[in-house]
Amino acid sequence: MSTEEYKPVILVVDDTEDNLDFLEFALKRKPFTMLRANSGMECLALAKSRRPDIILLDIQMPVMDGFETLEKLKADAATAGIPVIFLTAQRKDPQSIEKGLELGADEFLTKPIDTEELLVRVRMLLKLRRLETELERTKADFMAMLVHDLRSPLTGIKSVLEYFKETLEASNSLNQEQVTLFDSVNDSAARMLGLINDILDLSKLESGNITLDVQSVDLRLVIDMVTRDFRMQYRKKNATIEVTMPGELPAVLIDINRMGQVMMNLMSNALKFIGTGGTVTVTAGTAASVNPATGLEERYVKVSVRDNGMGIPEDELPYIFDRYKQASTARKTKIKGTGLGLAVCKLIVEAHGGSILAESEVGKHTTFHFTVPVSGR
Repeated sequence: MSTEEYKPVILVVDDTEDNLDFLEFALKRKPFTMLRANSGMECLALAKSRRPDIILLDIQMPVMDGFETLEKLKADAATAGIPVIFLTAQRKDPQSIEKGLELGADEFLTKPIDTEELLVRVRMLLKLRRLETELERTKADFMAMLVHDLRSPLTGIKSVLEYFKETLEASNSLNQEQVTLFDSVNDSAARMLGLINDILDLSKLESGNITLDVQSVDLRLVIDMVTRDFRMQYRKKNATIEVTMPGELPAVLIDINRMGQVMMNLMSNALKFIGTGGTVTVTAGTAASVNPATGLEERYVKVSVRDNGMGIPEDELPYIFDRYKQASTARKTKIKGTGLGLAVCKLIVEAHGGSILAESEVGKHTTFHFTVPVSGR
């Protein structure tokens, strides 16, 4: 382990070079690593690529002011947790303070900046950030221990159930009702095991305590693998899977197991909500969009999973990936599930630099779209 002391990274954002020079001079005497940005666009790009510990953000900037910059920072999961200190020349402006706090600012400092006050605020936020990180790590360690203690006996129960069923079936000692009962108990154990795994994954992903084993692959391999594994489950429900993909897709940098987990969760979710004889359509292709932080076009592989099930009310779509909520359609129909799988999907996709969203029409369909950046874009 390196003995070199970690230097917190501070990003200062101001369109005036003199102000940047002053802030850098005020802080460089302390053990900080300084980054500079002259605009909101540059701030967004640096915040995402360097993940600073604190951002000092000027409010009054051309093109993209501090408020808009902060709003975009908080909208991106990769930068939402970075503390932001607003720098304003508008002394004691209650409207600016209220707006900034609503958008997620942590502190306000009025120009001309008092260097001692600046250092106090920076140290305080760094201490809070360090405590939050330690708390998340402790929580993740505890959850890992708890899940391990729950998963081991449950895995044993499933194995014993499967052994007894196979043994009794081999000796023709089971009637159809008993087979159904065995399958029901085994399915319940499998759902509980899946829930335990989701809780562990959610805890690891939220705390950042997870390492992606990425490699450059064609995402069609993951889609083919998962849809092939699900065909038997769909056949039992007299449902069909339709897959539409081009002959080749650009390579993406992904953790195959984690991205497979995303596809499995989406396919499983679709299976729950389609009726007998329903159809799930999986499509994949390329897409492109302009990065607002850099102004450059970026290419993605886009995957969509569409079902012709009951749909999700429009007012619930913004919360579909919230681990604390479950769609009313699931509650009303008593469909089993906690919704944790979708929360895990969101965190995994965002950990790959992608995004995920859902669109739906009640009584007709639901479609989940997720994107993954093209390798070497």
